[in-house]
Amino acid sequence: MTLAWADLSGDGPSASPPLFAAALPSIQEWETQEKPALRVAFEKDVYGAMPDGSSTEVLDHRVVDAAAFGGKGVLEEYRIAASATFDGVTRTTKPFYVDVLLPKDAGRPSPVILMETFCPRWDTIPVAGVTRGENAYSCNGDGMMSGVMHYVFGRYIATPPIEMILASGYGVVAIFPGEAVPDSKEDGLKALADLAAGHEDQKTRWGAIGAWGWLFSRVVDVLETDDRVDQAGLITWGHSRYGKAALVAAAWDPRIDAVVAHQSGTGGASLNRHKKGESVGDITREYPHWFSARYAEMAGREEALSVDQHELLALIAPRPVLLGNARRDVWSDPNGAFRAAEAASAAYELYGSKGLDQQRLDKFNPQADLSFWIRPGTHGVVKEDWPAFLEFLDAHFGRGES
Repeated sequence: MTLAWADLSGDGPSASPPLFAAALPSIQEWETQEKPALRVAFEKDVYGAMPDGSSTEVLDHRVVDAAAFGGKGVLEEYRIAASATFDGVTRTTKPFYVDVLLPKDAGRPSPVILMETFCPRWDTIPVAGVTRGENAYSCNGDGMMSGVMHYVFGRYIATPPIEMILASGYGVVAIFPGEAVPDSKEDGLKALADLAAGHEDQKTRWGAIGAWGWLFSRVVDVLETDDRVDQAGLITWGHSRYGKAALVAAAWDPRIDAVVAHQSGTGGASLNRHKKGESVGDITREYPHWFSARYAEMAGREEALSVDQHELLALIAPRPVLLGNARRDVWSDPNGAFRAAEAASAAYELYGSKGLDQQRLDKFNPQADLSFWIRPGTHGVVKEDWPAFLEFLDAHFGRGES
């Protein structure tokens, strides 16, 4: 099955990779045979092996601010530890924090946007009383780091428009993934090896993208016992590397109901084969802790990979997915993400959904179950992005100011 696509100028068709080699399978075959096989292939070739078993322990829970953001929200904080079991060997992360901000007096359970972000939790939800980590820094300070972050990556790279999100009826749940699995070559690889102590094959040991996706699920473990949270409205959100993790989380965890993956690029929504921008070789040399060692070995031999990223999107079907992009962000390869979405639509069709419902990259349709957003500019989270994200979520979760 092939599908036509249009590039940024709308000129010239190209072929999307086929998802199914022949006739579409039944939903039962897809769910019981093809999806499990795809997960195994992704673990083997891209993300590394995921745990055989997992658990989450709440160590502490407190109310930080019962009238946060001018009385619009209630902010609470959990201190948790997550355990992973590989081949009978269980290891536990060091404790980390989850900050949960829910609309106050919502009158009904609220959908929540689970965020993994570049900047610390105390920047994501900047409220006095949020526990700050050791050697704490801020992306919202007066120093050079703050200025560079905001100039390069946009006004919302550190703090999303919290009041806009609350007014739209959504909660915000923030973790800083580096508190559990560091985003560094040396410390990250050590933490990943410690957590996967029972997994002997070093080529298929999990990378940070897989582990950060797993952390999203550990947060879901906490939220699924809270009757103030809409259990049909658990949304993972991430930009760039954490957009990759947001997709992985939903592909492995059916409790996640939607994904907003912004500029997720290589190893996220963008195809590995015939791509522009960052290559498999580029990303694995710069970030050797993000993926399995086998993925790095496949650099320059992407045709030999057993899977490509349209199949990651297909694993999430029929749940809503928004892929955010920018025209000048060639490094993240918007064209490759669009082609992946086209091909993944075949999985959505199994469930009676059209999937991607646009012929061009710039014809945003927020009502589609597989939606593609592109704006002018470069890599980052800017003022145009969040209104689009919320328009997409409102189309699928029926929320809004009342």
